[in-house]
Amino acid sequence: MSWTEALTVVLVCWLLSGLGYAVFAALDEPGLAVAPLLGVGLVRWFWARHRVWPAAVAGAVAGLVVLFGAVDLLRPGRSRYVADALATGLGATAALVVFALACRVRVPAGDRKP
Repeated sequence: MSWTEALTVVLVCWLLSGLGYAVFAALDEPGLAVAPLLGVGLVRWFWARHRVWPAAVAGAVAGLVVLFGAVDLLRPGRSRYVADALATGLGATAALVVFALACRVRVPAGDRKP
């Protein structure tokens, strides 16, 4: 996976997160969340382009930890929509950075298990 592709996907995630929460704020629907929809989009992208399972697991764990940690840190000082949009963008960014780094890990041929 190239860094250009990772950056493109991160930017799309930030765009969708910001636009999605802006629409929910305009509709005054605090119960709706963009994060699950963004997660489904990332899973579809992964399934279509990069089926590297160890990297996917590492990225998903990192993204969820950052997402939930950021929500806890950001919600007390900001509106729910702004905090959720920022947390969703940060979670997607963390997931994609870890995924891209894990995709680059190579195991030497002699160390692979049969």
